[in-house]
Amino acid sequence: MNNQPQARQGVHPAVIRARRVSDTIVLIVTFVVLLLLSSMYFLVGAVSGAQTAGALALAVFGAFIGGIAVAGVVLLVGMFLLRMQRQMVLGNCLQIEYSSYAWLRDWANEVAADLKLPRVEIMITQDPYINAYAFGFARPYTIVLHSGSVRYLTQEELKVVVVHEMGHIKYWHTNIMLYLMPFSAVPIVGQIVRWICGFWYRRAEWACDRLALAYMRDLELVKNALIKVHVGPDAAQYMNQTAREWLQYTAERPMNRLAQTFSSHPFLVRRLSHLDKYRHLAQ
Repeated sequence: MNNQPQARQGVHPAVIRARRVSDTIVLIVTFVVLLLLSSMYFLVGAVSGAQTAGALALAVFGAFIGGIAVAGVVLLVGMFLLRMQRQMVLGNCLQIEYSSYAWLRDWANEVAADLKLPRVEIMITQDPYINAYAFGFARPYTIVLHSGSVRYLTQEELKVVVVHEMGHIKYWHTNIMLYLMPFSAVPIVGQIVRWICGFWYRRAEWACDRLALAYMRDLELVKNALIKVHVGPDAAQYMNQTAREWLQYTAERPMNRLAQTFSSHPFLVRRLSHLDKYRHLAQ
């Protein structure tokens, strides 16, 4: 295990090394495209019935105000639903902060201090699938671990998953997803919006993979954890070099590249290749 406590007085070096300016650029482009798309949607509907210049200006102004109002309402509803989601999690999960799950509790607190995170709650819910997710827009943020992750991952692999989810909080991904929510609420074009957002979603996953690699400093450990998450604990042992090379070959096919654009997460083999590309982060 590597915790690098010497960096606690400032920004942890793993956070800096895993961050990429290109991720921010993609996020900015995503917001610009969504703003243009939403503006066109409201403007087309507003100006279609305008007969005079005065009516046109009034329609444009009304569309602008209406769009802001709708976005504000959706944002407030989203905040409320996230808080309700936390309350539901609190009512049905084990919160390790107040449990006797000593090693995970103490280790998570140490990592949170290293990464200078706001208050983070870690919950364990009954679900046989290996998975985890983070959500929240203000303290406390919440990380939910499926019981399948606790059961089938080794302690070190579970640490990888936890650091990955902490990355979503550290890089403000959970907040950004909340602010993207109003765009997906636009009627008719909602599916297109979600497709556009997917380009940034996938980069967010890569960023958190890089953070896990930079913090844990063990390339094979991070890759093994990802393989288990994707294919399950029983099949993970059979992911040999031949299997991966075949997946890499198919991943370069046009249809496979197109298919990935409809997923919020990068495909497994691309996540593994991305980690290989940034193997220097483990040094």
